[in-house]
Amino acid sequence: MKKTFVIILTLIGFLSFGQGNELNLIEQNELDAIYVQALNSRFDLLLSSGWKYIELNDNGQRISIQNVSDRYKFLTNEELIDLSIKEKKTIRVLRLTHKIIGTDTVDINFGIINVTGKRKIHFNNGLKFKKADFALECGGTNGYIPDMRFVLDRKKDNWELTDGRYAIPTE
Repeated sequence: MKKTFVIILTLIGFLSFGQGNELNLIEQNELDAIYVQALNSRFDLLLSSGWKYIELNDNGQRISIQNVSDRYKFLTNEELIDLSIKEKKTIRVLRLTHKIIGTDTVDINFGIINVTGKRKIHFNNGLKFKKADFALECGGTNGYIPDMRFVLDRKKDNWELTDGRYAIPTE
């Protein structure tokens, strides 16, 4: 009995070894191409007036050198605060994130951050002359709904936008 139990556990160990790393098989350049495709597919942002600001985090920094529409500006947090102070208003910023569902499915999500900068003297670990408030917008209470879901079409060897909150229906 004990020997059978050890053999079964060993087989389960061999079969499940490396399964967690399988989700990270999407290469960085493929993921960046999916981000660019997602940004260039957001017609609601492309057709509206004014600049669309994107947070220059790790994802934004890599994507800023790609072939993205000229409607987007990639700014650091300090640049966003200065822009808010200059324009005397709250700036809406997109935070790009992704969730890898499987080796052939990726969700791209656009988080909204409101940045409000003010010039004033305050003490926070020393004397500071600017103050900024970063506020995340609520995603709603309907559970997780991806903004855009991309699925790898293995026959065409490209990522296709299938569904999501901002996907345009093809029918």
